[in-house]
Amino acid sequence: MKVIFKISSFLAITMLVLTSCNTTPSLQKYIVESKENNEFISVDIPVSIIQLKDTDISEDAKNTLNTIKKMNFLALELNDKNRTFYNSEKAKVNKILKNPKYKQLIRFKRNKSNISISYLGKENAINEVIIFGSDNEKGFAIVRILGEKMNPSDIIKLSKEIKIDGNSNQLKQLEGLFKSIK
Repeated sequence: MKVIFKISSFLAITMLVLTSCNTTPSLQKYIVESKENNEFISVDIPVSIIQLKDTDISEDAKNTLNTIKKMNFLALELNDKNRTFYNSEKAKVNKILKNPKYKQLIRFKRNKSNISISYLGKENAINEVIIFGSDNEKGFAIVRILGEKMNPSDIIKLSKEIKIDGNSNQLKQLEGLFKSIK
């Protein structure tokens, strides 16, 4: 009887471990893995470079800004040598974003570019916003905004009141990176 109990316990634990492993690719994992590839441009942007235009701003605006924690930027510039790689990577990102956990907010086309905005979380408590833009002549870029219970309408209101701190060391490093790429 003890042997049967041990075997059934072992099988139950094994099944639990095997079914709990998530093999679905995530955008976070994709970004982390892509950072190691020199073909990509990757920047983690601290929220500290965002400042409010006016110091006499509402508490709601300050609270909204506090819901944003971090931003990631990942881009792949298209050139004659990497078209196959570009198509493969773009397909990977599209596959990830088709996962039902990513809810699409909007999708539009501008000139030759396709842009989609998706999110993770509940409509009034978003934890992640993903902006994915691609152009089959220039490349693609992903902006991933991480936060805690972000409210889209509050963030839109806030966007009218923010500015980038031009004197910030982080912004100067970011500008230097983009200048060196060109």
